[in-house]
Amino acid sequence: MFGFVINKLKNRKWLNLCLLMGVALFIALFVCHPMFEKGAGNQILDRLFTDHATQQNEFPAQMSREGTYAVADYPDSQSVLDKLSGYEKKWTEYVDINKVSSQQLITLSGGRADTEFGGLNHYFTIGYLPGLSEYADVVKSQTDTATFECSISEKTMDHYGLVAGEKIYLHVPDGSGKKEISFVISQICREKDINDPYWAKTLSDMGDVIFVSQDVFDEMMQYYSEDNISYSDFLMLDYRQINTENASLYDGYMEQFKDADKLYNDNIRDTLERFFTQQKTIKLMLWALELPCLVLLILFIRMISAQILSLEENDILVLRSRGATKLQVFILYLQQSGIIAFAGCVLGIVLGYIMCRAAASTDGFLRFTAKDIGTYRFVWQMLVYAVAAAVIMVLFITVPVWKKSKDAISERSRERISKKKPLWEKCFIDIILLALSAYLLYNYNKQKSTLAISVLENRSIDPVMILDNSLFIFAAALLCVRLTGLIILLVDRLFKKRFSPAMYASFLQLKRTRYNQGFLAVFLIMTVAGGIFDANMARTMNSNMEKRIVYNVGCDAIYNEAFRLRIQYNKDGSVNWMYDEPDFGKYESLKNEGICDGVTRVLEDERVDISAGSGSVSDAYLMAINTKEFGETAKLQSDQNDDINDANWFNYLNELAKEPDGVIISSNLAKALGLKVGDSLNYSRYVPEAVDDDQIYASENAKVCAIVKGFPGYERYTYETDVEGNVTEQEKYLIVANYATVVEKFGMTPYSVWMNLSKGKTVDDIVGYLGGENSENSDSTADNLTDTQSEKVQSEIYRNITSAQQLIDENKNSATVQITNGMFTLSFILSLIVCSVGFLLYWVMTLKQRELQFGIYRAMGMRMREVKAMLLNEQIFLSFLPLLAGAGIGIAATAMFVRLISIIYLPQKHNIGVNVYIYQSDMLELAGVLFVAVAVCYVVISRLLKSMKIAQALRLGEDS
Repeated sequence: MFGFVINKLKNRKWLNLCLLMGVALFIALFVCHPMFEKGAGNQILDRLFTDHATQQNEFPAQMSREGTYAVADYPDSQSVLDKLSGYEKKWTEYVDINKVSSQQLITLSGGRADTEFGGLNHYFTIGYLPGLSEYADVVKSQTDTATFECSISEKTMDHYGLVAGEKIYLHVPDGSGKKEISFVISQICREKDINDPYWAKTLSDMGDVIFVSQDVFDEMMQYYSEDNISYSDFLMLDYRQINTENASLYDGYMEQFKDADKLYNDNIRDTLERFFTQQKTIKLMLWALELPCLVLLILFIRMISAQILSLEENDILVLRSRGATKLQVFILYLQQSGIIAFAGCVLGIVLGYIMCRAAASTDGFLRFTAKDIGTYRFVWQMLVYAVAAAVIMVLFITVPVWKKSKDAISERSRERISKKKPLWEKCFIDIILLALSAYLLYNYNKQKSTLAISVLENRSIDPVMILDNSLFIFAAALLCVRLTGLIILLVDRLFKKRFSPAMYASFLQLKRTRYNQGFLAVFLIMTVAGGIFDANMARTMNSNMEKRIVYNVGCDAIYNEAFRLRIQYNKDGSVNWMYDEPDFGKYESLKNEGICDGVTRVLEDERVDISAGSGSVSDAYLMAINTKEFGETAKLQSDQNDDINDANWFNYLNELAKEPDGVIISSNLAKALGLKVGDSLNYSRYVPEAVDDDQIYASENAKVCAIVKGFPGYERYTYETDVEGNVTEQEKYLIVANYATVVEKFGMTPYSVWMNLSKGKTVDDIVGYLGGENSENSDSTADNLTDTQSEKVQSEIYRNITSAQQLIDENKNSATVQITNGMFTLSFILSLIVCSVGFLLYWVMTLKQRELQFGIYRAMGMRMREVKAMLLNEQIFLSFLPLLAGAGIGIAATAMFVRLISIIYLPQKHNIGVNVYIYQSDMLELAGVLFVAVAVCYVVISRLLKSMKIAQALRLGEDS
């Protein structure tokens, strides 16, 4: 039996190889899912932890415990430290992650203290920090063996005005009253590397602590009548070891820790909760993006398997006539499909791994890169998915055999003669599905604002929103098949009497087989329409994201300079403050070095009150600029269809330059206060938050010289999230003033440095220059810096610089965008392959099946040119019309659904609306491949026709 099956496969090897290709691609796409899901999940986790570290300025994987212990139970420091180490050991027994660092601090309550050089009534606590000597540098030191030695931080030194060698007289309770203990400041310390994971609490956070050795700390415990000793324990873990496999398990353990110990805390669970929400979104997106391509592959496999089954109908009838039961025939074909599925399973796993890695390496549509994709690895679930897909394919290929295994040849003959209208056409399924798709589209468009907010709140997306376009394409394809049949009947009825014999035979064939040929039309339409939509969706998403980022940044790069704030508290209760401006000359020298074409200061303040007449607004956004320098440096990203503003934005800069006290305002501010060009307004600024949270220190009157809708760096809409995770949309108001006027009226306040890079230069050139020979940390040349110091300086510059290209690259590497680009790229490529192979194979097999018919036509005197004309006419109705319909449906789907689906990737309102981008190169690629497929098909058909021999065809008819 097995040998018989192998021979059957060999007899139709090319067809079976095509079927194997379809099965392997189906399994490969199926297998991609778990690998893509796990890889994207790990990428999201890594990104969330990294973002947490950047935004919260703390190590992103901490487990901690803070509280007090009774001195009676823990009489010395070592017993407390051992207890804390016990907690750490217990935590890591369950959360099995490598320890990065651990910070343990124990303190006594201390008391009031006087200092040697006049400081009175300060408050200090006594602390022991085991890692101080290892992780801190000594800035200044002075020893004194006559008293207890202690160390303080630089912040403590600055805050209390202390110096090395100064004595501190601490008044501590000893059970009988107050006792004075003398400490000498032997060391002033600062962190070796404040970014080291050890510094969960920095020395600045411990500003009132004087640090002593362990022996001194134990001795101090003897002086105190305190019942408790305070402690804090921070355990830093390697967050890179948290992945999609163990995240849920570890989250459960940490939840149990919190339930069992109210003093326990961590910063990991919040990150994991955000991850679980995004992971759910990723799963839904993957299925929604994969499903159309899976359906396309199923259509391809169905087309090939139907052709094979059609060719083997006589074989099945012969087997039945010789006594084989329906079950035996079914088992025979089950073995045949099982062999193909097994081979497809092996190939599919390898191909799926390659496809997933290729898709993950994209940073745009059809753009493959060599970036790091280490998170995308082989996972054991791929084997399960491969087996499941193989079983689906076996059943899909084999089940139709049962229906073909009729008991009598006469039943088969009657089936061939009968012309049954498909069920979908009888029940108007195409119209129903089209109406359903339109209804869903209408509802989703009405809910755009709600959908956008739900995306911003990290809620799960509705996958039907993505699948609705596939439903539309499928329904429109069925409708086109219905309309094509009606067109065939109409043309036949109108011109039947004028047809030549060849054309008459052609339309007769079209009418007889239009129900069967409809399958090819649906396949072609879905392929072309799906390919066009995928290309346009990917291009639209990527282009709009890039344009918004470029607009938001406003230039090539922005450096946020560090300003030192000096505060003086006067005896009368008043406060004087002043900012020290850094050297701006080093940035101007970037132009001389040919690194930048433009450099300018941009003073920004988001706490400005504006009033005009009886109206006022708060928290407006002030930009103070030098109009000439700003025009040379900044860039205003325009809308696709038109400029954002009514005129070129340089015109507004010219108007501002003419009015020293003039301002440019945003259109929403003009509307809110009823302002127009020439009107006056008043704007006020607040003192720095470090001085006072809510005190206005100066105001200025200004004349409105221009009103704009968009301006470099100005985002009209902002979003705020409350403690419950609810997002609210707010409008930001803009006011742009002259830099010199603002500094004159309000004094020097922090500004950022905007830079326009020269052609061929990158941010690395800026960092290399500022962190090298022009660095403030070097005396004269870069040689004065060690490699480690230079790396630290450049790392600090990188943290303070914002680059449009850097943000674009980060956005391209985000899991959601990467999945979308990868899946659309895969779908587009698979569409081209499957469409080309399927189209060619279908027509070749159809020609083979009609070999007898063509032989008869030739025997009746029909010339070869007429046979070709007949086939060309069939190609027009069965191929060219569906291809044109597919193009039209693809463009229609783009116009109807792209903006809606873009909400998933671009949920925020913006000065630049979502514009649809259609790249001519994508359309040409698709059209080129289809043209080649059609041309090759026609050439092959011509060769087959020429190779046919009439006598053989007639003898074949006699034998049949």
